[in-house]
Parts: sequence; structure tokens; C-alpha cells
Amino acid sequence: MDDSTDTLTRPAVFPPPTSHAVDPFAPAMPWPGQISQAAPMLPTAAVQAPRPAASDIDPFTMVSALAPQQAKQSHKSSGARRGLSWLLIVAVLGGLGYAGVMYGPELVERVQGSTEDNGPSAPLVFPAATAAATPVRTATFVVNQPDPIAGTVNYEVTADFESGVTQLVIPRTDAPGLEILSVWDQAFIRRADDAVWYSLPRGDFPIDFSMGRTRWVRTLDELLPPAMRQLTTIDEATDSSVDTLPVHRLVVSADPVGLLQAQTAAATPTTDGSAPPPAPLPPGITVQPGLDGVDGLTMEIWIDDAGIVRKSVMPAQLGGETITVTSVSADPWEPQFPTPETVQPLTAQALLRLGL
Repeated sequence: MDDSTDTLTRPAVFPPPTSHAVDPFAPAMPWPGQISQAAPMLPTAAVQAPRPAASDIDPFTMVSALAPQQAKQSHKSSGARRGLSWLLIVAVLGGLGYAGVMYGPELVERVQGSTEDNGPSAPLVFPAATAAATPVRTATFVVNQPDPIAGTVNYEVTADFESGVTQLVIPRTDAPGLEILSVWDQAFIRRADDAVWYSLPRGDFPIDFSMGRTRWVRTLDELLPPAMRQLTTIDEATDSSVDTLPVHRLVVSADPVGLLQAQTAAATPTTDGSAPPPAPLPPGITVQPGLDGVDGLTMEIWIDDAGIVRKSVMPAQLGGETITVTSVSADPWEPQFPTPETVQPLTAQALLRLGL
């Protein structure tokens, strides 16, 4: 081989270092010029237990293991938060109690007023008619009337006050309703689900026409004539409605003793031949006995723009009936009367069939 090849294979020789201090206690290190024939060794590490997989970790074990360490840190902060929470709860309860005492009755009255839907407040005066009055010949009205035997009787009447023709419908919950047609001195009655009519004398049924229209459909002046208004006080007034008709609602209290005295004076003949004072109440309404301990008679009435009383609720001492006028008309009215072949005489068997 030539000198160049020998130079490449001969290991290089470096002089020993002379510029660094040598620690006499350090283990002997091989000199860089010497090559060790031993295999290289990786550094050793302490044996550790394998870490469990995420699916093998018990979260409750971790929480219980961490709890002692976190308890000391969170004990003070949780105690402060718990105390603050109790203070807030006590303050809220105290505020609610104060609000209930101060504003509870007023809130109850507002809720009740909105439930009744009586409308906004209005001036405490008897309203004047603002629309032209329509002559009332025909009207339909609903009557709720106390009865000593049946409790309360409910029926709907359509009447022509000039001809005396009426139709009366009595709804029933335990049986089909009854329909009664009256003309002149005859009446016809049937079940609402039956085509057979039964005839019988009319008498004053269903309403006594000798009292006239003012017994059932009245204006404000007819229901509360001047002689009676002097004995009344308006307790409440609102703008309300009957069905969809705008009306003026009044709650009126009357002096029972004054009404009884005026009623007695109107029924007592005068000794000098002069006319007695007018009755304080309209036809069909009289002051009933049992006024001892009664401070006032309160009635509720709804008046439309033409001055017609669309609804009236009377106290028990004035009969206790409720009349609701659903329609009025100046036109005559005539229903479809039964044909002779559908009419039979009223018998005991017919009464049983009618459920009377």
C-alpha cells in the first residue's frame, strides 16, 4: 500500500489536555484517543408500575384520593359561600313576607278584579243615554230565578210584547230540554228531541203580560225611577261589556228601610182622594220581608248606550233574580207553530214522557 492509504487507516493521535484541572476523586475516564471495545450502554432508570389506561381509572377513587388534599384548600371558601347563601335566602324570605303584608290584599283585589273582567273604572254617576232609543217590541232574554222547590230555575224567553207570542226554552242536564210555545190562551210543550207537541191552557205562563215589557226589559229610568234613586248610592262603576256589547256597569246600594216605607206608602190609599206616590220599584219587583240586620240592598246593573238595562242582578230581598237581555228589536216576531197532526192532549203519560 502507498503512504496515502496508510495515513487513512492509522488512528489519529491527539496530545493529552493540559489546560483543565483534574479532579483526583473522579473515576478514571478513557482518554479520547483510546477506543473502548465494549458495547455502548443505555442509562438505567428506576422500575415504575405501568400506568392504568383511562378506561380503568375509577373516578370515585381519584376523587377520594384528591379530597383530603382539596378539602383543606376549599374548606374556608365553601364555608364562606354557605354563609353568604343563607344570608341571601333569609333576605329574600324576609322581603317576600314584607311584600305580602304590605301589598298582598291589594294584589288579591287586582287578581279578583281581572278575573271578573269588569273593565276600567268609570265615574260614579248614572249614565245618560248617548244613542237613540229603539222601541222594544221583541226581545230575547235569559232568566235565572230562585225557586223554593227547584232551587234555581233557568230559562230563555223570546217574546213579542204586543202580540203576546212567546217561546220559552228550559235547558236540563239530566234530560233533553223543554220547549214551550204560547199564543193567546194556548200553550204547546215538547221535549227538544221529540217531534210530538202537547197542548194545554196557557194561563199566565211563562210570563205575566199584564205587567208589560218593563217587567223584563227595562231602561235605567224604569228600573231605578227617581223615587228610588234618592234612596241609592253608587258604590262602583266600570266600563264593561255583556257578550260583545259595550255597557256601563254600576254597583248600587239601596236603603232597605226607605224602600219598604216607600213601597208601603205607594200601596196605601190616600184619605184626601189624591194619587199615592209612585212605587219605588218597577213592576214585578217588591221588597221581601227579612230586612232585620240588613245594612243595604246591593244590586248590579249593566246599561247600554241607549239606556237599556242589558243585565241586572237583584239581591235576595228584591227577588234575587238575574235577567240578561241578549237582543231587542222593534219588529214583530212569530215562530213556527206545530201543525195539528203533531199535537196531542196533555195526559199523565205525556207528563211522564216529558219528565215533569
